[in-house]
Amino acid sequence: MSEVAVVGGGIIGSLIAYRLVRAGLEVTLFEAGKEGQATRASAGMLAPDAEGLSGEVRAWAEEGLAEYPSLVAELREKSGVEVPLILGGVWPLEHPPAGWEALAHHRPQPGGYTDPVRLLEAAQKAFLRLGGRIERKEVTGLSEGWVETASRRLPARWVVIACGAWAGRFGLEIHPLKGEALRLAAPPPPGPVFVGEGYALPRNGQTYLGATQRETWRPGVEPEGLAWLERYRAEAFPPLRGAPILESYWGYRPAGRLTVGPVAPGVLAAVGHRRNGILLAPATARRVAEMVLDLWKTPR
Repeated sequence: MSEVAVVGGGIIGSLIAYRLVRAGLEVTLFEAGKEGQATRASAGMLAPDAEGLSGEVRAWAEEGLAEYPSLVAELREKSGVEVPLILGGVWPLEHPPAGWEALAHHRPQPGGYTDPVRLLEAAQKAFLRLGGRIERKEVTGLSEGWVETASRRLPARWVVIACGAWAGRFGLEIHPLKGEALRLAAPPPPGPVFVGEGYALPRNGQTYLGATQRETWRPGVEPEGLAWLERYRAEAFPPLRGAPILESYWGYRPAGRLTVGPVAPGVLAAVGHRRNGILLAPATARRVAEMVLDLWKTPR
């Protein structure tokens, strides 16, 4: 029996699982390995101002931004994985820049970016090294004290739903908002740059350009999405015109009601972060872990 079962192996589920196993609980992380996981397609932006967040969510974003340097250092120590973290600023612009050098005339806002795939790798390796267990199976059902897969039913004292866009199958108000993006063979800007409905930022020495938003479960980068990205880069980022496409990305953002906390007896959720999952992950993981630990002290 696991003391906690975390359903969903993206960055939010993985950080929750890591915090709980670090606190001494026996934790199983269920990772279905589905195509379209938001974390693996994410831009990795850390931009509270540019994202237009407000209220409590804005406070969580600022908390996460402040925590990232220590979190990345801790995960590096525990996992041995080096996670790039650049906090040199974010540039929201009203008009397309003639070139990246034009950013010198604009004052950046606080923020930056990280590599979401390396971050996820570090969180999961740290989790495993501390004694956590990963079940690479899809959870098909859950209830108080139980998690079900296609092959068996496993007991767990507490269950945390953190499976992003797929959380709707468990009765939560979540639906997919698919995003598509490109990596271009072009010199990158110094950090995330927002123009209009999209953005550009560095990725592996090149430029990541994103992103579309459509409510659909259709997989892959579709012609409609590619056409939007081509139009957008031509209009918003003159430095990127004509740059060859090196790679494409797509994933399902979890849109709908942001839910962080208990949703049923023995069940908590951490879902609905839309395109801010990386930014909000540290604060979300901290709160959910604290809730589980507080509940753990309460007799059931």
